Amino acid sequence: MKIIKKIFDFVFFIFFFIFIPKAIITWTDFKIKTELPINDFAGFVVDSHENIYIGDDFYSIIQKYDRAGNFIESLRVKDTSGKPFHLGIDTRDNIIVTRQTDRKVTVYPASERKESFSFYNDGTEKTKKVNTFFITRNHEKYGNLGTRFPAIWKLSGTKEKIVEQSFFLRLLSFPSMIWVVLTAVILKLMVFIVEKRRKLHSET
Repeated sequence: MKIIKKIFDFVFFIFFFIFIPKAIITWTDFKIKTELPINDFAGFVVDSHENIYIGDDFYSIIQKYDRAGNFIESLRVKDTSGKPFHLGIDTRDNIIVTRQTDRKVTVYPASERKESFSFYNDGTEKTKKVNTFFITRNHEKYGNLGTRFPAIWKLSGTKEKIVEQSFFLRLLSFPSMIWVVLTAVILKLMVFIVEKRRKLHSET
């Protein structure tokens, strides 16, 4: 029983450990220098050098990977605060983020991945939905073939998996932690019921 209690306490510590970085990242100018779990997939794009950019609504970030799938850096998406956004890229490799709530468009230039300018889409330009497939200017096709967790594959020529997060990062993602916490709560409830029964038996 003591082991179950310790597991329960540890799980909740990890659960809140996820929300602390979320608050720091989405509400401050904190610089992200490490790869984070992809919790809420917001689409992906591929630039002319075959670098892959994956959007994440949960942390309001875009994570960049090289053509071999190695993590390079994270780009903080401003003015989203955990709200949904769409990810795009133009012919000059400028990253374009469209905020879903009010269609605010922000451009992050290829030369320096910092916000350059923003404007509001008046409805004349249609915003695309979260994309699971992407075709580059060189007609290379990429796709997200992941189910619960993103897995970016290069589909042109020989089919090849490029980006897939480690088991540890997938375990720390919000969807995984929901199931872990639910399991911990059930275990805690079982411990409570067993202890109550023992107490009743000891009194009788």
